[in-house]
Amino acid sequence: MESLFVRNDWKRHMSVNVDSGLWQCFKTGRSGNFTRLYSEAEDIPYFRAYRDLMIRNFEFIGEDIPEQIKEERQLELDTSKLIPLNIESGHSDDPDVLRAWSLLFERKLFSVEDPPAAEYYLCMDGKFQNRIIIPFKKDGVVYYFQGRALGDQRPKYLNPSIESAPNPSEILYPYNEDEDYVVVCEGPLDAKSLQLQGVNATATMKNYISPRQAEILSTFDGRVILGFDSDTAGVRGCQRFDVLRRERLMDDFYVCSPPKGCKDWNEAHVKGESLHSWVMNESSLYNFEYKMINEINLL
Repeated sequence: MESLFVRNDWKRHMSVNVDSGLWQCFKTGRSGNFTRLYSEAEDIPYFRAYRDLMIRNFEFIGEDIPEQIKEERQLELDTSKLIPLNIESGHSDDPDVLRAWSLLFERKLFSVEDPPAAEYYLCMDGKFQNRIIIPFKKDGVVYYFQGRALGDQRPKYLNPSIESAPNPSEILYPYNEDEDYVVVCEGPLDAKSLQLQGVNATATMKNYISPRQAEILSTFDGRVILGFDSDTAGVRGCQRFDVLRRERLMDDFYVCSPPKGCKDWNEAHVKGESLHSWVMNESSLYNFEYKMINEINLL
């Protein structure tokens, strides 16, 4: 068929398997499943396309549409009930604000380019009491958040309930979708640390990529670099993503763990490591040789 991505494609560079829904544009190299094709054709986000197709399927077979599919969950974060935190919060007279500010400042997690802007918040009561709220914001809209404990609370990171927000496995920490690469790490503070050093980064909120997160990444045209730790969990996370990306006809991906001697990207950031140079120079293609070396190192 004529490709959706090539103007005046009289040579018909696109192929769609009508049984599996998998497609490929041989001119541009783009490919994916039917949901992605629908999202590209309608110019809508992947998960809205997924929802629309689910609704159409239930309508086609004549069954009622489940409420969890019919209703699109939108997170409502009332920041008016939270205390904003930015680099200027270090002048506060409130000991709780200073405590939260100190934790962030010591980890160099403030941007000094726009001090008045609130990059984080402090929650004083309720489910997220004594937690720093890390907002996930895109186009000025908070679509998710995570609460980081100030003290010894468990768990250290707390997510909103799936009744009021998307499942964390359905989203990624905001990143620049127009860049030619993205580093995928575990936590939002690791991603923030990389971003503060000019690295395009996102986070999965765990040490692996879910199928839905893989679908999101399959729409990214640049190089995907997995920035998980080089421990057993990180290696397994790479193996799992390798299976997911093959199923989605995605290109080979790259891997780049934090610098040696650093447990994560934030620690490397605090130590003054040049993370942009590290990512550019130390990223390796995830191929047979790389996998064998890591398997040996884990023995």
